[in-house]
Order: sequence, then structure tokens, then C-alpha cells
Amino acid sequence: MTSTSSVATALFLLVAACDSTPPPATAKAEAKSGDAKSGDAKAGDAKAKPEAKSHGDEAKAAPNPHAQAMPAPAARPKGPPREITPSGETRTEKAAELSFAVPKEWETLAVASPMRVAQFVVPGPGGDAEMVVFRFAGGAGGVDANIARWKGQFVPPEGKTVDDITKTSSFEVGTLKVTLVDITGHYKAPERPGSTAMVDEDDQRMIAAIVEGSGDAFFFKLFGANKTVELWAKAYEDGLRAAKAG
Repeated sequence: MTSTSSVATALFLLVAACDSTPPPATAKAEAKSGDAKSGDAKAGDAKAKPEAKSHGDEAKAAPNPHAQAMPAPAARPKGPPREITPSGETRTEKAAELSFAVPKEWETLAVASPMRVAQFVVPGPGGDAEMVVFRFAGGAGGVDANIARWKGQFVPPEGKTVDDITKTSSFEVGTLKVTLVDITGHYKAPERPGSTAMVDEDDQRMIAAIVEGSGDAFFFKLFGANKTVELWAKAYEDGLRAAKAG
């Protein structure tokens, strides 16, 4: 009787062990399925339009608890110089609940970074510039802190300070307050978040705007070669003056 019971118990344990381990064929099929999904994801990434350079804003903005798990956006190859005469025609674009105007010649790009809410290629005689709209949970610091950060990305010429190459102004549009920061000079900052490569170029220009009055602030940044940014400087400001929340 004891012998029979022991044999039964051993058989039961053997069957339970077999049931808890997937058959080799199933395990291989699942592995192949996972590889296929991974391949699909890579294929999708290859087809997705690459992003323009971010020039350090995502890396230095408000901390993101998921930042370590997120890949840095790929840098978009800069287009060649193009002789363009602005037509003066615009279209309305939206970033979250904020609408604003951009020249019809600007190309809209899909954004991959969750901190970017709109992004555009800005063509011109100095090569492609970019205009990116950022928004960070919590606001990413006050106006003064962001102006100081942007100034820190430029190297003034010998005999001058960064304040000598920076212009600031502000205006109101309905319930919105817009602070403009215009800096021209030698730009030196990381190419993109997480990158050790530096952008180290002379005669660059950044016109950045902080738009307050609709929840977390919006950060607009037009950046590129001075020739290109100069071509669109007025149209860029006019687009901000057409901004509306809601």
C-alpha cells in the first residue's frame, strides 16, 4: 500500500512539472513572434520622419522620471541654403490648446519627444533653421531662469558680454503674456539630449519666446543660421502676436 502511494505521488509531481514548462515548440514560436514584433518596431522607426536638432532644451528642462528609458530624438539632417522670398501667407497651427500662425513656407514635422508639442523646418539662405514649441509639466522654471539658460548657450565675442548680444522684450496678446529673447553669436551646446556631440557654430541666432497665461508655459524657439532666422524674424513674431488659447 505504501509503495503504491509513493508511485502515485511521484507520477503526480512529474505531470505537474511538465505542465509548468511550455513545450519547446511553443517557446520557440513565442520567441520568433517577439522578434517579429521587434523587427516591426524597428521598421516603423526607420520610416518615421526624423526630428530636427533640439539643442539641449529637453536635456536641461524639468526632470522627467522616465528620461532614462527614453531614447534621445534623432537629429534631422540640415537642408542646404535656399533662396526664398517670403510670400506673407500664413496658416494656423496648434500646440495643445494654443493656436498661432506660421508662414506657409515652413514645413510641419511630426514630433517624437513628449516635451515637444510642435515642430517646423524653416528654410532660408543660411540653410534650414528650426522652430520648435516645447511644453514641460510644471513649467521648467521661471522666465529669468530660462533666459539665463539660453544665454549660457552662447559665447560672446571678445570684449563683449552675453548681455551685449541679447535683446529682451515682452508684449501681451489677450490673456497671454509673451517674453521674447533674441540672441545672436557663437552657439555652443549639446547637439541633442543625451549626446556628447556639440554644436559649435558661429553666426547663429535664437529667438525664443515664453508664452504664459494658459496653464504650463509654452516655449517657442526659432534657431539656426543668422541669415535664415533674420529672414523670418518678423513673421515669427507676428505669428506669436496672433496666438490664442483655447
